[in-house]
Amino acid sequence: MKKNVFFAAFAAVAVAAALVSCGGQKSITAVNNEKEVAVPCDDKRTDKSYFRGIGVGQSKDLNAAREKARMNANAELAGGMSTIIKSVAEKYVNDAGQAPADYAETFESMTKQVINQEINNVSVCCNKTVQTQDGMYKVYLAVEANKDEVLKAIERNAAANKKLETAFNREKFREQFDAEMADFAKKNGY
Repeated sequence: MKKNVFFAAFAAVAVAAALVSCGGQKSITAVNNEKEVAVPCDDKRTDKSYFRGIGVGQSKDLNAAREKARMNANAELAGGMSTIIKSVAEKYVNDAGQAPADYAETFESMTKQVINQEINNVSVCCNKTVQTQDGMYKVYLAVEANKDEVLKAIERNAAANKKLETAFNREKFREQFDAEMADFAKKNGY
């Protein structure tokens, strides 16, 4: 009798393991049958002419979803601008032969200020709103800042800064800025 109970328990465990195993196999098959999903605004990425940021916001309140999407898009935009401008600034400062510590610190501070100013002047280049089956609003938003406007703001701020004014070479900076934007777009397939 104990043998039968043991055998029945063993058989139940084996069947359960086989079912779990089959279930696992089905989920692997489901992964192999992947379906590509088009994400709204995903085609709006930084290229050689624009800095761009994409954000998604979701909420039961439409305005809250919009605000979340805008905050996320602005954060991505600021991060991208910061990365590119910092790279340009480092190359520019090194090529300019300035006293690296003082000049670089002043230049970096000035470019952060420009980024903060430009985030307030972005335009929306893509805005899609959907409502999910459960009643939530989902907002996809892409914002952009024109590269030339950002560059002009950097040039204005550099000219207004006493430490940078005399040593700032607009043509050299613009040349490096354009090259960095083109390189970024090329690396990212845009």
